[in-house]
Amino acid sequence: MAAAAIAWTDEAHASSSGADTYLALSVSGVFPSRLQTTSPDLSPARIGIDRGADLAAAIGHRYRDVRFEAEALYGRYDADDIRFAEGGGSLSGDFELRGATLNLYYDVPARARTRPYLGAGIGLAHFRARDVALSGFPPTTGRSTVPVYKLMAGVSYAATDATRVLVGYRYLRVGSQDYETGGVALRGHALDLHAVQVGVQVLF
Repeated sequence: MAAAAIAWTDEAHASSSGADTYLALSVSGVFPSRLQTTSPDLSPARIGIDRGADLAAAIGHRYRDVRFEAEALYGRYDADDIRFAEGGGSLSGDFELRGATLNLYYDVPARARTRPYLGAGIGLAHFRARDVALSGFPPTTGRSTVPVYKLMAGVSYAATDATRVLVGYRYLRVGSQDYETGGVALRGHALDLHAVQVGVQVLF
């Protein structure tokens, strides 16, 4: 009976707290898909990208069960290997992402300190290839400002009245990019980044 009363109190506090502004920080383990490249002058290629990490910081505003966020994101992912018709091999270099998104979340009502959430976001990112090279070939370089969108799902836990801890999944799609290698233009197709996130929100 006492436990039920505590849970009911938690839910009542969450639903009656109205609007709250918060800061959020998160770190993600990222699992990129292979990057496909095409060119009028070169064979199509598939570039493997190693697991990496990214960091995000956001300012948000919650009204009842809905949250709005403006988020900045930075990630870096090592190039792994390349495959094309004539061969392939291991790569050096890395890819870098700097972006900003506007996010919308829905916190599923629950009579407990733990609440599931769903979210979506859209924005722009600066995506860069930094000296991605196969031994014996010129490096691939380039930077593009591209659209990004993402989907999120997970759970949050109210550690205190002002602090929530979040664990979840994030899908991020990076729009098509432009590169060059040895003076030849390359087109990078859209890239999918899957991530496991851990973060914290602090109300103020």
